Amino acid sequence: MAVIKAVSSKAGINTVLDYVMQEEKTEQKLLSGLNCVPDTVKDEMRVTKLLWDKDGGRTYKHFVQSFAPGEKINPAQAHQIACQLAASRPEWQDFEVLIATHEDKEHIHTHFVVNSVSYVDGHKLQQSKAELQAMKDYSDQLCAKYGLHITEKGKTFDGQEREETVAFSKDTYQLLKKAEQGEVKSYVQDIALAILDCREQATNRTDFVQRMNERGYGVDWQDSHKYITFTDLKRQEQGEKQCKIRKYYNMDFGKENLEHEFEGNARSQQTAQRAREQLAADRGAKTDNRTAEADNIGAFIANIAAQVGNAEAGRQERAAERNRRSAGDTERECRAKEAKRAAEASMRRHRRDDLEL
Repeated sequence: MAVIKAVSSKAGINTVLDYVMQEEKTEQKLLSGLNCVPDTVKDEMRVTKLLWDKDGGRTYKHFVQSFAPGEKINPAQAHQIACQLAASRPEWQDFEVLIATHEDKEHIHTHFVVNSVSYVDGHKLQQSKAELQAMKDYSDQLCAKYGLHITEKGKTFDGQEREETVAFSKDTYQLLKKAEQGEVKSYVQDIALAILDCREQATNRTDFVQRMNERGYGVDWQDSHKYITFTDLKRQEQGEKQCKIRKYYNMDFGKENLEHEFEGNARSQQTAQRAREQLAADRGAKTDNRTAEADNIGAFIANIAAQVGNAEAGRQERAAERNRRSAGDTERECRAKEAKRAAEASMRRHRRDDLEL
């Protein structure tokens, strides 16, 4: 596994070149040059600067490619990979680059010292973050090609899981570890915990900043600045500096990662809101259905009641009709009987009259 790092140093270019070309750094003289010759590299780089009248300011860029301890690679192979890596970088093609592989430490590593001035047109070297990442990616490709391990995010140089707590100062590191165990109080840890909590709830940058402010922390988030800085507002009143949290914890508190978290939180909240609205709509529909069903049942009962009422009225009307008919039959029978009795009486009178004659 090979790790690429940009080295920041205040040493002059000649000092750096002398250091990387020391013979005691390697048993073999593993020196090469891209657009230059190692034996005359100092003169070549100086002449280029003088030619274009750019011998001030930043004079070089320094990078190191380091292989993990125990990696099955020898210095010659490491130097071959380094030369291929340098030749692949389009941003280095117009610049003089010294390539020096060392084996004086427990791990093999190669230095790249790049002149800051182009020997072709005199422009200054500007290597972007994206170009540095492309360089790291191509280094991984070369390692894979040679059957070596490649770097893994979240792993240390030797492949171990990386701790969350990191610090350049040993004293600061030990203080933060004690704070994790609750032995001491650390405002840096308090800020980190607040960031973790707020980023899980915030749905956008403004929401995040407001939540942090409510907890007593200031947030300096500017588009023109590469990183976000945080401040304990009470400590700021006492003249304390802002906290560069990235220096103390191996956590991604960068702008891109936080905004990605906010987008996820916003989507989750929108999904939850839609679910609540759908649930409310379903409950309303059920209530409307129950009301409609109740109205239908009432109408059904009213219809039955009306039918029963109509049937009862019909029954009563038919009973009355029967009564009327029964009364009429009785009256006719009476008249018939009366007529029969009258007829019989008349017949008896006629008979008596006949007998008397």
